[in-house]
Order: sequence, then C-alpha cells, then structure tokens
Amino acid sequence: MSVQLLVVDHPPASDPGQMDESTELTGEGELESPTRPAGEEEDGETSPCAPEHGSDQPGSAEQVDSDVPDVQKDSDEEYDTDLETGDERRDYDPVCEMKRVYLELCERTGVVPASYFLRHVASEVLDMSYHGLGAMGARCIAIPLHTNTYITQLSLEDNWLCGEGGKHIADMLKENCYISELNLANNKLGSVGAQAICEMLQENTTLKALNLAGNEFRDKDGQLFVDALQNNYQLKEVNLSYNLFSDGEHIGNAIAANDSMVQLDLSWNQLRGKGALAICNGLKLNTTLKCLDVSWNGFADEGALGFAEALKFNNVLTSLDITNNRITYQGAAYLAKGVAENDTLKSLRVGKNPVMMKGALQLLDAVRINSRTALELLDLTDVLLSPEFIQLLEEVKEKHPDFRIQHGGVAGEIAQKIKRANPMLVLRDALRQTHSRLIDFFKSFDKEGNLTVTVEEFKAGLQREDIHLDPIQLWDLFRALDRDEDGMVNYGKLLENTEDGEGGSEGEAEEDTT
Repeated sequence: MSVQLLVVDHPPASDPGQMDESTELTGEGELESPTRPAGEEEDGETSPCAPEHGSDQPGSAEQVDSDVPDVQKDSDEEYDTDLETGDERRDYDPVCEMKRVYLELCERTGVVPASYFLRHVASEVLDMSYHGLGAMGARCIAIPLHTNTYITQLSLEDNWLCGEGGKHIADMLKENCYISELNLANNKLGSVGAQAICEMLQENTTLKALNLAGNEFRDKDGQLFVDALQNNYQLKEVNLSYNLFSDGEHIGNAIAANDSMVQLDLSWNQLRGKGALAICNGLKLNTTLKCLDVSWNGFADEGALGFAEALKFNNVLTSLDITNNRITYQGAAYLAKGVAENDTLKSLRVGKNPVMMKGALQLLDAVRINSRTALELLDLTDVLLSPEFIQLLEEVKEKHPDFRIQHGGVAGEIAQKIKRANPMLVLRDALRQTHSRLIDFFKSFDKEGNLTVTVEEFKAGLQREDIHLDPIQLWDLFRALDRDEDGMVNYGKLLENTEDGEGGSEGEAEEDTT
C-alpha cells in the first residue's frame, strides 16, 4: 500500500477561504476530520508544540515547496530526543554513593555516623575495632560494604555486635567478594552469630583469614563449624581461641574434613579428655594444617599420647603449641616417641608444663636420635636445665646447628662451667680478619645513624658479616650489652665491652651456661 504525502498550504488566518483546520492526512492520502483541531488543546488554546502560521517551523508556507529530504536537514540542536546529552550526564561515584547510603542509614536508625568509616571507605584496610558499633552500627556499615571493591581487610573487634550484628556482617560477606581477612573477635556473637557465620562460609569463596576469638561459642555450635569447614576450600587461617569449647569431637571432625586450612588457633578453651583425643585423631587425618595452637587447655598426658600418635602419621604439621596443658614427664615421654619419628615438625612448645628435667631430656634425646628431624625450636619455658641436658644439647647442635632451646635457665646450684669462646673476642677476631673497624661494622646496620640499634638489628649485622655465635654465646653477649633489658645496644657500651673483654675471659672463657 503506497502512502502519498499531501502538502497543505495554510492561508493566512484572516483569509475566509482558509482550509478547514480540522483536516488531517490519512494513511491513504485522503482527508479526514478528527474530533478537534490539530495543534489545539481541549480548552481551545494553541499547544506550545504546534507550529505557528508563517513561522520557519517545518510545515510552514515557506518550507512546503522544498523537497522532503531538505526538511530532514535540521540541525542537531532542533533534534528532539529523550536521551541525556553529554552535559547532563553525571558520572557515577561509588565512594560517594557508599557514603550517602551510610549517612542515610545512620539518620534513619539514630546511629551516630563514624567519621573514620567515611574517611577509610575506599582504603584497603578498614579497622573499626573498639568503636562501640553495636548491632545497628554493624548494619549501617554492612549495607554499603555489599558493593565495596576497595576493602580487603576488615576488623570489627570488640564492638559488642552480638548475634544480630554478626548476621548483618555475614549477609554482607555473601555478596562481597573482595574482603579476604575478617576480625570479629570479642563480639559476643554466641550461637546466633555462629550459625550466621557458618552459613556464610558455605557460600563465600574469598575469605582467607577469620578471627572469631572470644565469642562465647559452645559445644553445640561445633557441628556448625564442621559443615562450614568441610565445604569451604578457601579459608586458610581460623582463630577460635578464648571460647567455651570443651568437647572437641566436632572440632576434631572439622580438622579431619577440611582440606584447605593451614593455621588453627584453639588456645584458651576448655578442651580435655575425649575432646582432646578427638582433635588429635583429626590431626592424624588432616593433610593441610601446618600450625596448631592448643595452648592453655587441659590435654594432660592422655592428650600428649594422642599427639604422639598423630605425629607419627602427620607429615605436614610444622608448628605445635601445647603450652600449659598439665603435661607431666610421662606425657613428655609419649611426645618424645612421636618426635623421634616425625620429619616435618619445626617448632614444638611444651613450656609451662610440669615435664621436669626428666621429660626435657627425653624430648631432646628424641631430636638427637632422629636423623631426619626438622625441629628447630624446642620451647621448655620454666624448665631449669641440668648439666646433663647442656652436654646433650651440645651433641645435638653438632648435627643440627640451627636447633635452639627456650628454657627457664640453668639450675644455679648445679650449673656446670663449660668452656666456650668469649663472644666479644669472637667478634673482635672476625673484624680483624676482614680488616674492618668496629665503628664501621656498627654503622653498617645503624639505620638511624644515632649509634644505637635494636638487639634484632645487631643479630642481623652479625649474620651479614658471617660471625657465628651459638644461642648461649648470643645470650651472654646481650646480657653484657643490654643490661637494662630495653632491647637496645649502644655503640659506646659495645666498644667498652670489646676493650674490656666482658662477656667471658680471654681465650676459652668459662661462662655460666644458660
């Protein structure tokens, strides 16, 4: 069907022969009269969109004679569109939007806005610990963080969030895929918070470290963590210390089922008896956990036996802390059997346990007889060492030079004088061999240039110069250089001791072994 365009020439309004205003074009090119005139409102007034007679608008007498394509040559300024022009478009600012949402939520809920949040909402680390947020404050923060792409570390420690606040944070982490470290320690989350967090862990795939210490979790919450840790393959570090776990069966199952966690802190709980054995059994089956801290519980000798069995099978654990667990010398004997067969453990802390010298000797002897041992640190804090132990330590260090002991000192009444090179003389002789001056040696690691360094900086300087001192020599050296025990070494004190030969007598000096 062809459509014909009929051009109508409107005569002046005063011309009595003017065409009827109600004339319109139909699809067939015929004339048809509508119910009201074109370009006129119901009240009879002319519409502002209707062309005026005699104007230059399209359809006026001056333009009707032109070809149709010429009518389409109007400038872009006269082109009518509902799209926003470049001048009217406003760029979206996610930071401003998050601030706006936060302030609106605070106003609606009566929460006092935290200026710290507004200043750091686009930072990589957001630490709002000890801000007294409460559950509603957590909600005001959580909603803007749903879409935050800047923050990767979030700390909300000790804000009294309770279970409700924990739910708000958990809901946010179901959508936020940028936060990788979360600290919710000491927030009294309880069972409600535990359920919300564990449900979140089954969906979240970006969280790597989670601190839930001091949240009053109980044994009934343990099963929640089993399901969460069994289904989460991204979480690497978990801190559940300072809670109320006593039956470790669920925690042990979680350890056995998890295939991604490398660090777990269960210190300061109430784990003992069967719960302790459950954790040991879980460790026996685990293939990823490298650091386990169960200090300040009640594992006792029964738990020590469980760990000994686990160490025989586990080939990934590198650090085990069982400080203050009521382990006697009998438990130390059990542990020694596991140490004698393990070849991955690097750090074993059994300090503040009543293992006595008998148990300490058994542990050290296990290191001596294990040619494949990787143990570098044996912590025997509060244990007084005997001359027999010192002699055995010398034998161990011949095979394992990096092995060291942390202990409570040497029993004074039986301390044996052992001949050892004076560390001051060792330092002086080493500098002479390299034709170096003491002041130049000191300045090489004196970053501040004030002739005062920390003990750690001094140790690093010794290593760079290949000056080797064993742990006992180092202890003797810093006992002389850092008498006020503030962790600092002054060049003047070093020069004085080097000239006087303190820290031992000339040559092979007799020193109290510590």
